[in-house]
Amino acid sequence: MRLERITLVNIRKHFWRLGLLTAGLAVAVGTVVALYTLSVLMNEDWQKKLDEYGTNMLIVPKKDSLPLSYAGVALGGVNLGDRTLTEGDIDALKTIQARRSLAIIAPKLIGSAAINRREAIIVGVDFPEEFKIKRWWRLDSGKRPVKGTNQVLLGSNAARRLGLKQGETIKIKGGEFRVAGILRQAGSEEDEPVYIDLKKTQELLGRPAQFSLIEVAAWCYNCPIERIVGEATEKLPHAKVSAVRQAAEARNAIAGQFKIFSIILSGVMAIVGGLIIFTNMLSAVRERRREIGIFRAIGFRRLNILEIILFETVLVALTAGLVGYLTGLAAAGLLAPSLGVGVPVKLDLNVGYFAVLGTLILTLVSSLYPALTAANLSPMIAINDI
Repeated sequence: MRLERITLVNIRKHFWRLGLLTAGLAVAVGTVVALYTLSVLMNEDWQKKLDEYGTNMLIVPKKDSLPLSYAGVALGGVNLGDRTLTEGDIDALKTIQARRSLAIIAPKLIGSAAINRREAIIVGVDFPEEFKIKRWWRLDSGKRPVKGTNQVLLGSNAARRLGLKQGETIKIKGGEFRVAGILRQAGSEEDEPVYIDLKKTQELLGRPAQFSLIEVAAWCYNCPIERIVGEATEKLPHAKVSAVRQAAEARNAIAGQFKIFSIILSGVMAIVGGLIIFTNMLSAVRERRREIGIFRAIGFRRLNILEIILFETVLVALTAGLVGYLTGLAAAGLLAPSLGVGVPVKLDLNVGYFAVLGTLILTLVSSLYPALTAANLSPMIAINDI
């Protein structure tokens, strides 16, 4: 009888025991694969959001003020100058050496006006650029306003407070505007304003070619944000230029902590998996003392016994590695949306290769001692144990 045939017969004979061992290993491999995949996806998602999401740099006018106090009591302050940003500042910003890293430039003009007899915040924006930099914006109703028209976009709180709906006409400082759409609630200060075309806002507020602030998306994964801020500060000495990266850094810190957690848990799973294999194979060798004794008595060498035991573990390892890899990918795909990861799970053959190879190595190492014990078993001791 060939050695492979003996192994297959033993697998059929002890199918449930080996099945449970394979399932346990598959769970361990699946857990490691899922954690690794989620860690990679979170890092990729973080890099993607750095390239595509939100404001990375904020430019506002410098405000010089003199604090006043008398007898230790603060009395406020006096502004010594009223600086503004202009279109010339955008032109100057585009001349920095790192200008190719400036993906989106979104100027804004902020003011207030009476709408439906209530005071409201109005924000002039360049709608195409604003929707690029605010990729999380979603519309509850209506559509995006067209640049250069008398169409407005309402924050959710502004629409509710002013009692306005999509399609209605409103008057702002003598001009008529139509509500093109209403933003879905974001739970931030972006829910409060009425968004109007930038040029129209400049006309309404009597501030042609002026801005209250400029938002810039420039912090891609490999962009030197500190150098960009420094160059922009030199070009705009009358403005305060700062990098807005707290949210990204917080997300990166969470991803880093998750990676550390994944490594620790993967190590624990590997140790537990190794112990399960060791105890299971050692128990199997003890149960098969009679069988091994007969094999040794009829002329099987130690190497033949070792091959029978290890071949069985190889089959278990290959099956557990493959099943665990596919299970881990499926689990990562299910868990990724709940973790706020928008990157889809992809079939990575390299991960599958290392999952199967790692399972094989772990299984062989854990089974080596039980296999050597079986190979060194004396035929007389085994037969006498019958």
